[in-house]
Amino acid sequence: MKTSILLIMGFSLVACAPAKSTAEAPPASSQDNASELAPTAVLLPAGFAGRWDASIEACKTTSDMKLVITQTEMTFWESTGQITAVTINTPEDVTVKAAFSGEGEQWQRELHLVINPGGSKLMVDDIARVRCQD
Repeated sequence: MKTSILLIMGFSLVACAPAKSTAEAPPASSQDNASELAPTAVLLPAGFAGRWDASIEACKTTSDMKLVITQTEMTFWESTGQITAVTINTPEDVTVKAAFSGEGEQWQRELHLVINPGGSKLMVDDIARVRCQD
């Protein structure tokens, strides 16, 4: 009974929140597809995952605009970022915080990702990319 009341209270608070942040562990049901991840893993919505580049033609070569996104990591040309927080503004619009490393350096970065409804185009801050066909 107490568990039910706590769950209802928790859901009520979430319903009032303007944006959803996954800086804390997502509910167990969100982790069903990622059971190999640590319980506290921060997951980017699956629709953003994939290989992205400047154009379909660039997808066929090695491009410095290449970006590979998983639910836990973003890999650019010369750097990789472990996602540490995700704020879901809308289903197609998220803000990602990540701990990056590359070329012997480490830094924190916040990125704004917007995907089109069909999932074929992605804006990362002001940079447009298209989904590569694997």
